[in-house]
Amino acid sequence: MKRMLPITAIGFLLMVLLPGSAAGLDWRDLDLSDENSALRKGIETGKLMDAGEWGAKTFPILAKEIWQNNIHQGRKQPYPLSPYQKKWLAPWLEKWGVDPDVIQIVYDAELLNDHKILDRWPIAIMDQLAGQTFDNIIYLRQAHKSKDGNLLVLLSHEAYHIKQYQELGSIAEFGRKYTQGYVGSFFSYENNPMEIEAYDAQDQFREWLCSQEGWSCN
Repeated sequence: MKRMLPITAIGFLLMVLLPGSAAGLDWRDLDLSDENSALRKGIETGKLMDAGEWGAKTFPILAKEIWQNNIHQGRKQPYPLSPYQKKWLAPWLEKWGVDPDVIQIVYDAELLNDHKILDRWPIAIMDQLAGQTFDNIIYLRQAHKSKDGNLLVLLSHEAYHIKQYQELGSIAEFGRKYTQGYVGSFFSYENNPMEIEAYDAQDQFREWLCSQEGWSCN
């Protein structure tokens, strides 16, 4: 009897860590710790610098950096979905319009945690995240495990991000919308509309998987 444990901390989160003044309401330089700060007022009044432009410029840099660290310089081999993974994910990928054969997975990946991308824009990605996806490449912290339900659920979440990339047409446009959602939800990962969509898809997949013969979920 197969068993699955709950999956937590999946997805992609940007957390701006720069201190500084609120002059000009540049959101990169605002204090995120005070809910009554100019940050919140800037979001509510729409006077913040366009976060989408920052995301559109930064996400391609992130994508290149994680590719270099893992595949190019790290010489880690990207893998396709295994026949087992494809068996369970294929009905959902078809529903989402994602070709199973385009998905690549890097296991034991070095994620972009606390990585300084630009001199003026240090950003961090939460350490507990299990995976980060750029375009059609899924980078996972964990090693590959055959016939693992947790991994299937994780892949369903990340594969839904691939659907979002496809719909938006580029890494830059994904970055634009993702960052707009992040800032627009007051820097909340859970309330970012793109993560809400991915978690809804993940939950639907998990519920379906748990209903299939041979699976037991707690």
